Formats: sequence, structure tokens, C-alpha cells
Amino acid sequence: MMMLPDALLDALWRAHAGLTLGLLAVALLRRPWRRLAGAQAACALWLLPPWLALATLLPAAGLPALTLPPVSIAAPSGLAALSLPPGDWRALAEALWAAGMLVVIVLHGLTHHRYRRRLQSRGAAGWLAPAGDSPGLLGAWRPRLVLPADFAQRFAADERRWIVAHEATHARRLDNAARLAAAALASLAWFNPLAWWALHALRQDQELACDATVMQRFPGSWRRYGLALLKLDGATGLPPTAAAWQAHHPLKERIMWLKNNAAPRAGTRQAARAMLALGALLGLVAMQTISSAADAAPPARKLKAYEACTKMPRPELPVEVATGEYLLDVTFTIDSDGRPDTLRIQGDRQNIAPLVAAIERSVRAYECKPALAGTEVQQEFKFKID
Repeated sequence: MMMLPDALLDALWRAHAGLTLGLLAVALLRRPWRRLAGAQAACALWLLPPWLALATLLPAAGLPALTLPPVSIAAPSGLAALSLPPGDWRALAEALWAAGMLVVIVLHGLTHHRYRRRLQSRGAAGWLAPAGDSPGLLGAWRPRLVLPADFAQRFAADERRWIVAHEATHARRLDNAARLAAAALASLAWFNPLAWWALHALRQDQELACDATVMQRFPGSWRRYGLALLKLDGATGLPPTAAAWQAHHPLKERIMWLKNNAAPRAGTRQAARAMLALGALLGLVAMQTISSAADAAPPARKLKAYEACTKMPRPELPVEVATGEYLLDVTFTIDSDGRPDTLRIQGDRQNIAPLVAAIERSVRAYECKPALAGTEVQQEFKFKID
């Protein structure tokens, strides 16, 4: 079974770690940030998870030396040691991950198909939904308005104006495209519960941000706006590329926010932007520091050491080596392709030339992380031949 290249797998895990930390930050900050700086500023916090995921992929400089775990080989004289068994577990894990990702993508596609087949196209005017449905917006890059067949009968003129303004705000903010990107990340990280929580929470924050924008345009209308929301049960089964004016959302929270919403002052908005930029910068530094520390893990952390060089075949013993114990120290530098370079081998006994040649062939076959290019690596080889 074909496995992902080591560099790609390492990049995916690093990006997942950054994404998870970003989602945790949003989960902790979104409500207090909304009270402090407004719904629009809280919605901007969702830029942090993809930014921190990207930060883990940026090259880090100044990596310290790395020590790989020692290699001990015991064998009868004249017999060759066997190479390590292949990582079948890794191939199985990658197949499971790919299958889960495919299932999630298919489910998103089916959700979109079910939603879309209920609509009738009105050309450039948008889509016509069955009577009783929620107005909404469909499409990621060129979204079009979705209006129910009884739109004019069910909503008063000012309510229709608010609804159209709400959906126009979604279109200007590219909210559908943002949710599509979030769904793509959730497909890659389908095993992470935070990714699924994010799809629901992001939609909530987008709705509150659009409500706040509409209320700033039509101040003093929150009570009638809230009553208009109560005319619908809330749209369910929405694909990532669709927004609904009354999506499935805690109505009490939404109406209370409308009641208490006050546009933040210009100084507060500027301070919120500055703090978000500072948080993004600090997050970049933190993820770079964590990545460097992980690459330079001490010998006791065998998992990280083995991840540093994901392919390390054991040397085959030459038949001409005499019985006894041999200890050799190896030092090499990882080049830009993840291959050992400037190899140096030192031993504590005479007549170790056959062992040196065997070790050199083995180490030259190592496959290490290209991100560790320039790192000096040390490893100990111990042979006991009876």
C-alpha cells in the first residue's frame, strides 16, 4: 500500500496541531471578545486557526543538535542482522484517515444536493425555495439570494428590507466561502471533535455579526427584527455553501444580543484589530518555538526522535567481524532533502573497518525530515558478536 511521503505527513500533523490550538483559543475568547469589541470583532477571531496551522509550516531556523536513540545489535558471528519490519500500522492509519476524509466529503456533497434540489432557479434573480422556508444565500464565490415562495406574503416591507440587507452582508463578508474552507479543514481533521464544533460555532458567529451590521444600519429595530425571526422554526440541513437568515441557532441568545447590541466605538474597534494582529504575531512565534522544540526533542522522547528520521534501516553485519563488543559513535548533518551528509564515525577498537562500512551504508539510507536541514545528529551503535 502506498504511503504518504514523510515530509507531507509531518506537515499535516504540524498543521493539525496549529489548527487545534487556534480552535481552542477561539473557544475560550469568542464570547468575552464579543462582549468587549462586538460581534464583528469576535467573528474575526476565526482567522486564528488557519493562521496558526500555516505558521507551523513556515521554516524555522537555528535548530539545535539532535540525538537519535542508540542502536544495539547482538548476533552470532558471521550472521547478518535483519532490517526493521515495515510500518504496516502507518499504512493502515493513513488508509483509515483517507477513508474518513472521503466519507465526510461525500456527506457534504449529499447535503448540498438535497438542499439544492428543493430550489428552483430564477436566473440572475436567485433561487426560489418552497413556501415556509427561510430566506438565505447559496454559493461560495458568486452567491445568489434564496427567497421562499411566500416571502412577500409572510414578511412586511421593512422585514424584507432587513432580510435582504442581512444576506447582502453575508455576501460581502464571503461567509459562505469561509464556511466552505472550514468544512474542507474539518474533512482533513475529521477525527478532531473541535473541527466539528467549529462548523456550528462559526455559523453562529457569522449570523450575530450580520445581525449587528443590520442593526447598525437600522437602529432601534431590534424588537421587530427579533419578532420576525420567530416567524420561522430555523433552517436545518444547510450545506457549508449556504446561509439562512434564520438558521438553527439559539434564538434566545440571538435576540438578547440584538437587544443589548451597541456598536463599539472607533477606538475600541481599532484596539480590537491591534490586539488580533498582536495575537497572530505571538501565535506565529509560539508555533515556531513549539515546532523547533519538537524537532530537537531529547533522547528520552523516543517517539520524537524516531519521527526525526522516519526510515532508519539497521546495518547488516559483515561476516569477517571478530567476536566481541564494539561501540561506535556516528555524527552527521541532515541536508535539504532529508538525507545524511558529512558523515563521521568513531570507534573504540581496532580493525573496525568492516563495521564502519556497514554503518555508513545504513546511515546513508536514512530518511529524515527536510525541515531539519542543517541539524547535526548524533547516534550510538553498539555491537555484541558471540
